[in-house]
Amino acid sequence: MNIKILTGTVVTLSLLSFANADISNLNEAINKAGKQRMLSQKMMKNYSMVGMNMKFNNPSKQLADSISLFDTTLSELEKFIKDKDALKAISEVKLFWNKIKPSISSAPDKTKALKLAKSMDKLLELSHNTTVSITKISKDSSAKIINISGKQRMLAQRLGNLYMLKVWSLGIDDVKLQNSIKEFASAQKKLEEFPKNTDDIKNGLLDVKKDFAFFEILGASKSKKYIPSLISRSSNKITKQMNVVTKLYVEIK
Repeated sequence: MNIKILTGTVVTLSLLSFANADISNLNEAINKAGKQRMLSQKMMKNYSMVGMNMKFNNPSKQLADSISLFDTTLSELEKFIKDKDALKAISEVKLFWNKIKPSISSAPDKTKALKLAKSMDKLLELSHNTTVSITKISKDSSAKIINISGKQRMLAQRLGNLYMLKVWSLGIDDVKLQNSIKEFASAQKKLEEFPKNTDDIKNGLLDVKKDFAFFEILGASKSKKYIPSLISRSSNKITKQMNVVTKLYVEIK
């Protein structure tokens, strides 16, 4: 009994310390605001996977964790940002998020999934506006590249999201998938050409390029044989690696 109480206390304290984590500079704020874009797509991807009774990578837990992280990051941004325009953008995200949060938190329903996917795309748009607003405040030469790098996390999850919606037979247009693949490839080229790239960044981008090749092959394929588990794994691998790369850009002086 005492062990259970102690364990629960430790977990609670760790969650509280994470929730109270402070943003110390604008580059960190850009990174975290950019992460909100990614979470909008990751939540929808995992919602679809749960709806299709997929168990790979525990999508139910990933969905719950993403919802919690979105809340936490939103609070951190509200606490740190002082700029009027950026605060307005954050408040618009918060207002819309509070409106759709009950839907993304509910048991997946295929009849409502397409409408919810459109709402999550709206959340993506609003989160992007917040990231751009914060980027404009910064006079750091690395601010724009942090934004581009952070957006790659979103595109990796968007590719997974669109693929899952397609597997779920929700009438998703292949053009959206193709456009996201092209957008990712274009941004990756900009990152690779950034003059301040460190060796760690170069190696990270090389790993991402290898994993992204899988999506490029997928985009060119006309096969109707779906491989959702591999898509989920690849999108998560790219997101994880780009999260590391984005943090490295934050640290560039």
